Amino acid sequence: MNKEEQKFARLKNVIRLSKRLKKYRLRMVAAVAAGVGNQLSIVAASVLGAWTVGLAIDRKLMQELNYVIAATIAAIIIRIVFYALEMWICHDVAFKVLADFRIQLFDSIERVSPAILLNMRSGQLASTLMGDVEIMEWFFAHTFGSVLVAIITPLILMIILWQILPILDLVMLLFAVVAVLIPIWMKKKADEQGREVREALADANAVTLEGVQGLKEILTLNYRTGYEEKNRTYLERMYKKQFSYSKRLGTEGMLLQMVLGVSGLVAALIAAWYVGKDGMAASMYTIIVVLSAMILGPVIEICNTARNFGLIFAAADRIYRVLEAKPLVEDTGKDVEVEKLTPEICFEHVSFRYREDLDPVVEDISFQIQPGEHVAIAGASGAGKTTCIQLLLRNWDPEKGCIRIGGKDIRDISLRSLNEMYATVLQDVYLFQIPILENIRLGRSSATDEEVIEAAKKAFAHEFITELPDGYQTIAGEGGVKLSGGQRQRIAIARAFLKGSPILVFDEAVSNLDTENERKIQESIEQSAQNCTVVMIAHRLSTIKSADRIICMDHGKVAEMGTFEELMKKNGYLKKLLENSEDMK
Repeated sequence: MNKEEQKFARLKNVIRLSKRLKKYRLRMVAAVAAGVGNQLSIVAASVLGAWTVGLAIDRKLMQELNYVIAATIAAIIIRIVFYALEMWICHDVAFKVLADFRIQLFDSIERVSPAILLNMRSGQLASTLMGDVEIMEWFFAHTFGSVLVAIITPLILMIILWQILPILDLVMLLFAVVAVLIPIWMKKKADEQGREVREALADANAVTLEGVQGLKEILTLNYRTGYEEKNRTYLERMYKKQFSYSKRLGTEGMLLQMVLGVSGLVAALIAAWYVGKDGMAASMYTIIVVLSAMILGPVIEICNTARNFGLIFAAADRIYRVLEAKPLVEDTGKDVEVEKLTPEICFEHVSFRYREDLDPVVEDISFQIQPGEHVAIAGASGAGKTTCIQLLLRNWDPEKGCIRIGGKDIRDISLRSLNEMYATVLQDVYLFQIPILENIRLGRSSATDEEVIEAAKKAFAHEFITELPDGYQTIAGEGGVKLSGGQRQRIAIARAFLKGSPILVFDEAVSNLDTENERKIQESIEQSAQNCTVVMIAHRLSTIKSADRIICMDHGKVAEMGTFEELMKKNGYLKKLLENSEDMK
């Protein structure tokens, strides 16, 4: 962010955050009205107290006692009602806006994935989704309406004080300006520290989440001490940033309290001088002092809130960084009738690199997969196999060339239609914290229980599912932690079978299965997907041999293509790959 952008950063944040309240404007008007009523009722109660003291000094209290008591009780009741209304309406609006933010953030993350994960870790995204959005509650519930209240209430009180003692009115205006200048004076430091605190907190959250997700590896690799040291380093950094932020908060708070204290002393001296010199009634002294103090009350309150603007706007910047992120894949295609689109896949001179400063991952590759053909993509690690799958699924777009399905460039097909075309099973399977039955039904939400069970049988998952304590109603656990890797993969394969898409994509989908279950799954794929085009990344010899045709990748290029028998006779890349790799035998 350059200096010019920094200069207008707060104004930009105020404008775009304020726009969020547009559809709740009537409620915000009601909240501001309730806030003004609340502040004026506090003033009324305080002034009545001051008037009571003045009446006692003038020995007139007993004459007005009933009126004073009734008026004070009324002011207190009015204050309770307005305070409750202000808090209820402001927080109702704030939490509605926060819910809107979270929904839009998830939509944005979905829209720009997986590109956003190149620059932000999952823990940082989680911190934005939860922590940064929660910080916005300060703005929507305690800042936006409070600023208007802090402007309207002092104006009303200054009009009243002007009728009593104009010179003191001007003095209080001067102190109000000084109070407002304090957070403005420390704005640059506040913004810088706020940004550092939110980034440090996000990094600490990311490391902690990383530890939770990789707990098994930390324990099995005996990395506990190393991870604890890493976690401590990030937490220490976060502590230092938070402590620096708190010191500045304390400094601002001290200066604001100094302004409030000095203004009260000055108001008392000026009022005393006028009472002594101009013959003003002594009973007016306490009223003037209290009224003067009340003018600065809302101003000091909003200045105290402004001390946290560094955090608020840093959080807003992080939120809008996600909301305004540009997707690498633009969904400009049109919906198509999937049933009418032939499941023929064609890569035409496709090249791709993940970043401009990196070498191409795939370069000028071309191949065609016929409808109903079962094709295995084989190659050494880093050959570009998974990248081909990612490009086919349109998680990324080719730098050069194009990919066609049924003769149609996939960029001309909407992502919704593309997702209907594919049923995908990845190596790392994620299951949700819902029953296994519903995890499989994610493939097709309208499927009956019988259809779900039939899909599970095709994936050879039915037997182990029925042996679980609650059968198909067993909760899989977050990510499927209650199941083995092979069990999770079979559930994912059942999900793909249930979806019934014309193209099945398997990215090492049987890597966690033993030889016998892999053989059964391969047979099931051959039987259940006879009319489907199947693309699978293969590392095992059995998977490679089961394919109708094999595409061999080497350093981002197509090394050779053909049936297993043809390629073995050629004594080329595949044969050498099999001879040199124990895992593929």
